[in-house]
Amino acid sequence: MSEMIAGEAQGKKLYARKSSGLVRTIGVFGAMVFGVHCISLSSSGLIPFSWVAGVWPGSSIIGVLTVAMFFCLFHAYTYSVIGATMPRSAADYTLASRTLSAPLAFAASWTLVIFSAMVAGSLIAWIPKTAFPVLFRTMGIVMNNPSFIAFADYSVTPAGIALIGTVCALITFGLMILPTRTILRILEVGFFLGLLAWVIIYFQLGTAAKDAFPAAWDQFMGAGSYAGRIELAKANGMVTNPNVAMMTLAGLIMGFWIFYGYYIPTFFAGEVKQAENTLIAGSWASLIVTWAIFVAAALLLQRLVPLEWVAAESYLSNAGVADANPMPWITFYAAILKPNIILLWIVAIAWFYTLINLAQTYFFYCSRIIFAWSFDRLIPEKVCYIHPTLHSPIVAIAIITAIAEVGVLDASGLFWPGSVMGAQLNFVFFAVCTQLVPVLAITLFPFTKPDLFENASAFVKRKIGNVPVITIIGGITMAYLLWMIIASFLYPAVGGRIGPGTLGTLAGFVISGLIVFYVARWYRMSKEGIDINWTFQSVPPI
Repeated sequence: MSEMIAGEAQGKKLYARKSSGLVRTIGVFGAMVFGVHCISLSSSGLIPFSWVAGVWPGSSIIGVLTVAMFFCLFHAYTYSVIGATMPRSAADYTLASRTLSAPLAFAASWTLVIFSAMVAGSLIAWIPKTAFPVLFRTMGIVMNNPSFIAFADYSVTPAGIALIGTVCALITFGLMILPTRTILRILEVGFFLGLLAWVIIYFQLGTAAKDAFPAAWDQFMGAGSYAGRIELAKANGMVTNPNVAMMTLAGLIMGFWIFYGYYIPTFFAGEVKQAENTLIAGSWASLIVTWAIFVAAALLLQRLVPLEWVAAESYLSNAGVADANPMPWITFYAAILKPNIILLWIVAIAWFYTLINLAQTYFFYCSRIIFAWSFDRLIPEKVCYIHPTLHSPIVAIAIITAIAEVGVLDASGLFWPGSVMGAQLNFVFFAVCTQLVPVLAITLFPFTKPDLFENASAFVKRKIGNVPVITIIGGITMAYLLWMIIASFLYPAVGGRIGPGTLGTLAGFVISGLIVFYVARWYRMSKEGIDINWTFQSVPPI
């Protein structure tokens, strides 16, 4: 610490400037909206019915969602404490770099951001690759409109994915350079639009007669189609296992993937009001709200269709049985029960709008993390430039957009075969691995930095007896993350088939992050006479 003070006395600049320049404008509702959109009412809203049901046939969708949500509450608490401890941009990186290891913290953060930005691109590509085909094929089938089906077919071609995805990426960039308050308004509109779409789905499912679904399915998918679905899935390898332990296991494995995003306000805690209250309330609220929305849909669907049938339709889709023309989408199930052009278009518009919102959340949190690196002067200081009128880090956002475009092109397969990035599930593996560093840091924080711990807010330094609550919850979170890593290898169908390529990519990102750190340290020392390690002996200014 004395070296750092001496360096400052000599006029050596530790940070890019004396204040971040960002404005604290995000309250509890705003934090919840960010979390809900990063979970996604549209993409994650499809997953329980189109994917979970078929991967674990026989497991209760409601049970899986409930187990998942419960364990994610612990993770949300841990990250809320991280944000409350270091209410700055990239609070996880800031905490770990000041209390555990600066090089390791930066390498973990570097890996998370690069892969997050690429996944943001793949999520944008998901709009033409999955969302548009689902929505327009639904409208084409229900309305007997071949042009909608033709557009759905075009959107999944490499050219269609690349073109539509690039346009959506540019739209997202244009929205993200706006002031944070404006971004919040855009996200809030999407939140209520998404709720409206789900109300329509509830109406379509809830007002149908209990025996209406088989006839509705056969009307649009062909006579006898409904009755043969389960046997067709079994003939293609589906095995039903209604085991409660299996359901619990499914919830543990899939939960983080389904609900990923509830905790992202921690990444931009520097723009959150009263972080010690806002982060925990916002993250828990986003978890509970999305859980309730998905569970309500499952209850209404299971009133009409046996769970085994839902699993069979999902299995046929996941197994790639194209001849069956599988349509395992909750939006399609609802639409065939109450075919109405107005309702179909409202849901379609809401789905597209909220998918753009999903991309916005990734752009937002990634840009704030690289802003924090630049503020610490680990990367060029121009990256943390704040536009004087928009009050947004437009250079950081532009960088994330460029990386996201690589993700779009990667997902399209237009210029190279396959997908270098791999399944989006691999992202969860990457995210979990990188989170081991900040979670370990906050778990040990009361003991490694007792002075900072005792001066933290009451929320951070809660104790049960003499044991800090965060050490207990952090330990549970650490165990959950470790289980997620182990499960990725034990259950490859769920874990994204983690292999040498994935592990090599992870190692490459981590090593490149370490190289960037030490090159930055060498540069600052040789050009400016300052050891970058001095920066990590103090908390960044607000």
